[in-house]
Amino acid sequence: MNGIPYNSAAEIRELIDLQDHRLDEELARFHDEQVHGRKLSSQGLELGRLALMLPLYCQPDSRYYHNSELLAILHELAAAFLAIQLPSGSVSLYNCNIDSPPDTAFTSHLVALLVELGRRFGGEETAAITETLELFMERAQDSMLYGGIHTPNHRWVHASALAKMHELFGGTAFRDRAFQFLNEGLDITEYGEWTERSNAIYNAICAYYLHTVGRTFDYEPAFEAAQSTLVMMSYLLHPGDTIATEYSGRQDLGQVAKLDDRFYAACHLMAARSKDPILAALARTADRTSSKGSLGLIHWMLEPELMELPGDETPLSDSYTVLFGENNVVRVPDRVPYLGPVVKHPHGASVLRHRRGKLSVTVMAGQQEMMYIQYGQARMPALKLGVGWFGIGAAAFPGIRKLAEDTYRMDVELEGCYFQPLAEEHTRNAKGMYVNMPNHLRERTDILHLRIGVEVKLLDDGVDVRIVSEERAGIYLQAICMFDAHGQLQGDGLEHTAPSIQRLTEGAAIYSCGEDHIRIEEGALEHFEVFMRNDVINKEALNLTMNWVTPADRILRFRFFSEPELH
Repeated sequence: MNGIPYNSAAEIRELIDLQDHRLDEELARFHDEQVHGRKLSSQGLELGRLALMLPLYCQPDSRYYHNSELLAILHELAAAFLAIQLPSGSVSLYNCNIDSPPDTAFTSHLVALLVELGRRFGGEETAAITETLELFMERAQDSMLYGGIHTPNHRWVHASALAKMHELFGGTAFRDRAFQFLNEGLDITEYGEWTERSNAIYNAICAYYLHTVGRTFDYEPAFEAAQSTLVMMSYLLHPGDTIATEYSGRQDLGQVAKLDDRFYAACHLMAARSKDPILAALARTADRTSSKGSLGLIHWMLEPELMELPGDETPLSDSYTVLFGENNVVRVPDRVPYLGPVVKHPHGASVLRHRRGKLSVTVMAGQQEMMYIQYGQARMPALKLGVGWFGIGAAAFPGIRKLAEDTYRMDVELEGCYFQPLAEEHTRNAKGMYVNMPNHLRERTDILHLRIGVEVKLLDDGVDVRIVSEERAGIYLQAICMFDAHGQLQGDGLEHTAPSIQRLTEGAAIYSCGEDHIRIEEGALEHFEVFMRNDVINKEALNLTMNWVTPADRILRFRFFSEPELH
């Protein structure tokens, strides 16, 4: 399909106008602080303002080009920014990481870009500002050369900051330190997933900062990893271009988020380098939907030839079915005691993505929330299968396998048991206190097993979910459909069982949000439990439950349609 010819000049002009407007608003806040003497501590305030103002002061097409008032404020901000640097050379993330090398790495990368911008475009007028920023970088060297990390992605941010220091100061020390992290190996699957599984935040961070690593150190694996992540992201957008956050291992879990400033920059840089039309389409999606802060403009000013997108404006496909990690199996809670997830990040757990225009489905192994469905504005953030089995709450499944072109299956075998008494030699010193006994040494007895299968059949206008557990009788099962609270549920078979919970006892229910609707059937009432023991109910959702008893072979049918508001 041929699209509209790509026009980078129009994109840059729009970006400049947007930043000019933001600066109008930021200056109003700045002057209000000056007049009223009010200034609250705010993370990254000084650097954020420098990153907004310095490019516009240096940009001939900006209304603020060589603005004398802006120049005076830039001098003040540079001094205030330098003052937050600690004696160690580090900065703090005020609400979390104190005297933090990782947060200094994030900061240093941006400061290095501003130094380059000031050197190339600022002239004598901004020389003192640039020198102040250079002083920050000089003082931060020890933090980068010797400081540690917290999380997997911090390694690549550190390596990127060290790359920028290598560009500024030369020598071999920064490269050597960067490769101490890089030589651990990039924690990425063959299809682009990182340990933290954070599609809205840390995928962008890894891709953006590894681009710098690849270019400065001529390190091809960094480019390959960034490319792989961004291609994967092209399959992780819901209707409205929101990102699939339903299986994140970080703070974006369950958030409604769009591509951010780092995605914008990373997609442009990698698309220009690789000439990949998928990345070019993703970059244009970021241009259309992201908040587009100052980072994009900085890169357009410093390296316009590295931001130019190939091809025309052909959009991303919104019709695909793809299974990531098809042969992967991860550990899930499957035996007593059931104490929650076995690992925080089930890295590489299978993820099935299905798009058909307004319909978006995610099926997820490795977590209790096993399915996400969205049809236009109507969202069901999670489907869970509660199980009355030794306090498990809800089942999670180790993997997803493909049965047919449109059918996929997940299976788990749960184990239950009881425990024998401990030998006297193990209890003698406990003085009867159970919690002080080595209970992990108790012999397991009366071992029981329960097999559960879930089959998902993907249709162009619906999804069928088959729940199968037939080998053991009398076990309580419960489907929990967690709908977004912005909509409403209707149906003759609905009854309220608890705050935020309705039970569908028979027939069908319809969830509606705007003109988009999800129909769910069949209701079932084979037991009266409101929810399974230890299942965590999302009280901010509209929870719809259906209750079964094994042996069970049941099908939940989801169908989708759009029409004006139902009555």
